[in-house]
Amino acid sequence: MTMKQALSLLVGASLCLPLAACRQKTDLPEVTSASVTVATEAVPPETTVQTVPETQALTMPELSDSSFVPVTDYIPDMLVELKYASQDNFTGQTIYEFEDAFARFGTVKKLAEVQESLHEVGLGLKIWDAFRPVAAQFRLWEVCPDDTYVADPRKGYSNHSRGNAVDVALVDLEGREVEMPTQFDDFSGKADRNYADCTETAADHARLLQDVMQKHGFVPYYGEWWHFADEEKYPVEEVFEPVRRTQYRVKGQEAVLWAEPDEQSQVVTLLSEGEDLEVLGWYADYALVRFGAVRGYTQKANLEPVS
Repeated sequence: MTMKQALSLLVGASLCLPLAACRQKTDLPEVTSASVTVATEAVPPETTVQTVPETQALTMPELSDSSFVPVTDYIPDMLVELKYASQDNFTGQTIYEFEDAFARFGTVKKLAEVQESLHEVGLGLKIWDAFRPVAAQFRLWEVCPDDTYVADPRKGYSNHSRGNAVDVALVDLEGREVEMPTQFDDFSGKADRNYADCTETAADHARLLQDVMQKHGFVPYYGEWWHFADEEKYPVEEVFEPVRRTQYRVKGQEAVLWAEPDEQSQVVTLLSEGEDLEVLGWYADYALVRFGAVRGYTQKANLEPVS
């Protein structure tokens, strides 16, 4: 089955999920699409406009749901603004260096459903944080050792380190953020899912986001309106490490590009000596690379950096 066929079968799935927090269980009021009014006010002129990508999704073999993939490989119009890849976060420091939002393939398929549903009402998603390596979680704890705000990695990891959690906000189809209860990582009471202390427009947007995410298999965290975890659990990932995109070339002899970091997985293509490619991350003895219109894994030993 192709990726396009798989997503077509999944589109429109509607799951009524019990509400449970990612870090604690908390009952939330029921939200239905009928109770949500989408605001149509003009976005303030100071709002930053981001151009929505017009590229096409990569043609790739079907992967296991646990595989890590860059979200925009399969949802090209998904906006990504990783707050922890810059100093624009509550720590004021860069927590990780990579630029791409990664998640489990099963989670990305659900995000594709969410994106399609939101497009029907003239909206879309922006990702503020997705997969967060274990090293980054320790870094966050080093900067802010307060489990009120940061999961203590010595006691257990955030779902972000499982690759099945995302921090998201709503944008219009031109990439402009719409009004939400707070900005990202606001640790005041306004960030929770009791929307009595924010504007009606912000509350409507937050309820709409929650409603659509839940219908497609995500569980909200009560304390942060932006945080959702896939109901499908995955183990904490301690091997895969995304990196800032770096140019490498194939050395020695022809190299194989596999769909997954496993020589028994499907062969995507063959790489000739001297061909340039882009490394997106490392997985044990493998490199996750993008080569033209395809992406896959090859042995690290096959590569050398382009000076």
